[in-house]
Amino acid sequence: MKVAVLVLLARVLLAQDYSRSPGYAAYRRADQLFVKKQIPEAVRSLEEALKQDEQLVPALTLYARIAMTMNRFELARNSLDRALSVEPKSASVQFLYGLSYYLSNDIAQAMKRFERARQLDPKDGRAALYLGMTEESLGRLTEAMSQYEDAVRIGPSVEAWLTGARLLELEDRLEQARRWIDQALLLDPASRDGHFEKARLLLKTNEPAAAAKEGEEALSLPQGSIADKQIHYLLARAYRNLDAERAERHAAAARQ
Repeated sequence: MKVAVLVLLARVLLAQDYSRSPGYAAYRRADQLFVKKQIPEAVRSLEEALKQDEQLVPALTLYARIAMTMNRFELARNSLDRALSVEPKSASVQFLYGLSYYLSNDIAQAMKRFERARQLDPKDGRAALYLGMTEESLGRLTEAMSQYEDAVRIGPSVEAWLTGARLLELEDRLEQARRWIDQALLLDPASRDGHFEKARLLLKTNEPAAAAKEGEEALSLPQGSIADKQIHYLLARAYRNLDAERAERHAAAARQ
């Protein structure tokens, strides 16, 4: 899952144009291999790129992202330090630095970096989202919600809408949570996570038939961050008083 997250966070916006660097072709090859999750091959291409240009910031940031997928956070930060020595005002590099701390559960350092990324680029919705997630992990729910609202205003994404919806649901603000989930599904009607979250909310509002429909839709979609077992468990609950046979079938699947 961590690889998938870091692939989705991919493109780093940089001040300089690196396309004329002698290492750029090798970097592009590495980037394509990373998207395909061919990690060893991507690392070899990155090493080739950095031999040709040790200040190639896109290669340094990609190297950091790959290191994070392997929990090599110090290695990632060393690479990001090199990138910042070339582009000290890069919001995206600061964001990745914050992510390295967030993924290694150093919340205080993560917050500093995400705040710095937001200062450098107030229009970066990712920084707002992850700053909100950091605030939420500290129990600062009002501050977290404010960041999520910024995130969906400046850079709406399925992840941002659903993250905010979960907090709204936690606070029992169910109608608002429903609206946020619906916004996520407007952005991506084929979001497994979106249909799963809607099913969860419908169960909470005592609408099991509608929840079952959303859960079946989630199960039919390609796997995202929500595993099949989670959906089977939800469907077993949804069908409990609707269809005993289906409820038992999903319960058995959840136990496997």
